[in-house]
Amino acid sequence: MHVERLVIEAGSGTFSLNLHPCLTVIAGVGPLEREGLVNEIVASLGPCDDGVHLEVATGGRRLTVFRPRGGHHCVVDVDTAEVLTERYLDGQGRVDLLAGSGLTVRAARRQMRLGAEDLQVRSTTEDWLLGLARVDQHRLWDVAEKVALREWRHQELAEAAEAEQHDTAAAEEIERRHAAFEQAEIRLERVRTVAFLVAAAATVAVVPGAAVWGLDALLPLVVVALAATAISIRQLTKLQQARRRETEALEAAGIDSYVSFQIGRANSLAADDQRRRELEQAAEFHQSALTEWEVLAGAVPIDWAVEHQAEIRAAAAELRASLEVRNPMATTLDPEEGLAADLGHALQHRLDAVRRLGLDGESFPLLVDEPFDTLGAETVDHLLQLLVTASADQQVVLLTDDPDVAAWAHTEARSVPMAVVEPAASSIPNTVNDTFEGDEPRPDGSRHVAA
Repeated sequence: MHVERLVIEAGSGTFSLNLHPCLTVIAGVGPLEREGLVNEIVASLGPCDDGVHLEVATGGRRLTVFRPRGGHHCVVDVDTAEVLTERYLDGQGRVDLLAGSGLTVRAARRQMRLGAEDLQVRSTTEDWLLGLARVDQHRLWDVAEKVALREWRHQELAEAAEAEQHDTAAAEEIERRHAAFEQAEIRLERVRTVAFLVAAAATVAVVPGAAVWGLDALLPLVVVALAATAISIRQLTKLQQARRRETEALEAAGIDSYVSFQIGRANSLAADDQRRRELEQAAEFHQSALTEWEVLAGAVPIDWAVEHQAEIRAAAAELRASLEVRNPMATTLDPEEGLAADLGHALQHRLDAVRRLGLDGESFPLLVDEPFDTLGAETVDHLLQLLVTASADQQVVLLTDDPDVAAWAHTEARSVPMAVVEPAASSIPNTVNDTFEGDEPRPDGSRHVAA
């Protein structure tokens, strides 16, 4: 949609504003006049008051909206003279060109008007994206790769150290089981010695005992000998169990014998200091790479940057191409170029949003309200050229009180499809609607403000 003509009946006079379908520069208007014109253009698309007439092009039709004082508002197709009022009535029976696009006057003004403050408002992710896009891309991604490699090396050594801690636990278990085996051996030797002495004493006592007490005296001696033998067998079983547990611990650690375990442990202890130094050095190198990243990227997390690398590279190429930088991927923009690139991105973002503002993706005019007054000449020139380029696909209205911008517009109008309008302040009607849906009425009870 683009606005072709706005007509306002103001008292006994009539204010008429013709807008170019591409770019219109309304020059020589101060803050109040600009605010009034922006409000009136947006309000004329919605359920407006009597006396505000409009000519627009939308959906392949050229429409005229008549709002006569004291009469019925209507919409007419200019080319066919067909009355289309019913198509554009809102729920309250008022002519509203915004309702079909799911917009209120307030929402439309918020999107269609672009002021200086709007160029400065960006989300955190946009800040990150644009900040990294301004940096030398070769250096940025070289550092990102360095951080990744050093982080991997540090992680590898840390995992090795953790595995060594696990090995230490396994070694302690082997040592514990081997100590249990050695204790079982000692106990077995003691039991065997005692059993041997008991058996020997019983054997020696058999002959005199049989002579003195008879054969019945042999039974206790035999029981004692058998008990000593049973105790020896039991202790031998415990020794075998201790040996089996030690063997299982060795096999779990991948070692074939306790001797091999001792040799390997001695070698491991000799390498501990070297591994510790390597881990400390890897941590230092990783931190150094992170510091280098922070110098380039500030607070932007490296994981986020890597995840959005394609977007960052595309934004970097676009920014440098728009600024005609010779080596677009390898140049770090200077502050002036960076500012122009950032503001250009914000401006392009708003242009894209307004170009698809309607529910069905219909374009609406972008009303640019003097956003350049604090910027340098090169930055302003860059942004003005963006507006010229964008106006080939959507309507742009630039309102300014800057004589330099006005001079630029007069020069460009010779070769670019655009119009320059310089209304006198006194010609702007005193009926500009300054209140939108949900607003409180003005203190004086009026819903209008002098432009």
